[in-house]
Amino acid sequence: MKINFKEEVLKRKDDLIKDLQNLIKINSELTTFDPKRVGAPFGEGNKKALDFMLDLANKDGFKTLNVDGYAGHIELGDQNEYVAIMGHLDVVPAGSDWTYPPYGAEIHENKMYGRGTEDDKGPTMAAYYAMKILNELDVKLSKRVKLILGLDEESGWRCVEHYFKRHPEVPVSGFIPDADFPLIYAEKGIVRINIEGSFNNNNLISFNGGLRDNMVPDLATAKIKYDNDDFKEVFNKYLETNNLVGKVLNKDSNIFEVEVSGKSAHGSTPELGINAIDKLNNFILSLGINNELTAFIDKYLANETDGNKLGVKYFDEEMGPLTVNFGVLKTNNTKFTATLNLRYPNGVVFEDLLNHLKDLLKEFNVSYNHHQKLLYNDPNSELVNTLMDVYRKHTNDLEAKPLVIGGGTFARAIPNVVAFGPHFPGKPSYIHQRDEYIDLDDFILATIIYTEALYKLAK
Repeated sequence: MKINFKEEVLKRKDDLIKDLQNLIKINSELTTFDPKRVGAPFGEGNKKALDFMLDLANKDGFKTLNVDGYAGHIELGDQNEYVAIMGHLDVVPAGSDWTYPPYGAEIHENKMYGRGTEDDKGPTMAAYYAMKILNELDVKLSKRVKLILGLDEESGWRCVEHYFKRHPEVPVSGFIPDADFPLIYAEKGIVRINIEGSFNNNNLISFNGGLRDNMVPDLATAKIKYDNDDFKEVFNKYLETNNLVGKVLNKDSNIFEVEVSGKSAHGSTPELGINAIDKLNNFILSLGINNELTAFIDKYLANETDGNKLGVKYFDEEMGPLTVNFGVLKTNNTKFTATLNLRYPNGVVFEDLLNHLKDLLKEFNVSYNHHQKLLYNDPNSELVNTLMDVYRKHTNDLEAKPLVIGGGTFARAIPNVVAFGPHFPGKPSYIHQRDEYIDLDDFILATIIYTEALYKLAK
């Protein structure tokens, strides 16, 4: 059967864009996790996003399944062997200072703005339409196709852990539409490190910043005791000298509440952001407030992302550097918790890394959770070659080579799959940042690529 994949996608362009807009308008930030909340363990917004996709698929004649509100799937065919696609419908918090509403799905200059447009609702919808097109064309396939929908990718992967306990079958091949083109064959290891300690809060009453460990914090706040009358002048001078944005939020006697803004970025590329916690800590130190917390940040974390101060700096020729994102700081009276997001390449042994940090920071309580081991696939496998051929055909990027990333995708969750798009080389990306968007021409092209890729894998 000869299919003009571009023509078939363009026939459905308006519906594809409209369906994505309706999905983007659903706020699916994880607020709380409660396994006792039947049908909605990740909250009502995440449930609503899953319901939307399953309802859409039901109307289009697919078989669907909601797995206890943790995840769901959409199936085409009933063959024993299956090709997997895995996307996620949860999003990181929108943050502040968007040009357009983060859940407005507004289109300006051929770009759809909104949290999740590129990570990962947009590419998930593109993959769904790839299935929809093959179904509507009544293409004869030798393998079943299953689109698995997660609701907790950004914060813990409890969704897929639950899903695969219920449905442990292994695909023969597949792809994850949640990374970069041309294709990702290896992903760094990822771990969340929590460091807990105490501090003297006589002059630094509180200090908080960041929303998630896998985002560079774009805002930090502190309550500071300061006895002189020139606080605002000193603070504004610091902001001006360092080209920063901030403000005094409140003054109560000699206690000032202030905030400093940074620039968010994905936790896998912290060097592309401006860490607001770092910048506010530098100001607090400049006031002479040198306690256990400010000294800890300055000694081990401040103003770098390569782990040099922690003694874990490492570079691998194939996979690149180890990175450290100081993502979240929370204080409560005299207690603090700093949460780091570490990404490590080949050559780093996780157990050695963790033991080193515990020895180095023995005056604090160091623990970890959400560890995802390093992923490495053969860049010359049949799966990689098939997907690369489809990508090259539709982009004419004949010199493209498969890539390594610091991000983590659902490719780690099951065998025989790789991450594949949707972000095109050389294009700006605003995932995990304000003003996230997807270029609609790129969105359509990704859908074309996914449709033929799916056909090649399942025919």
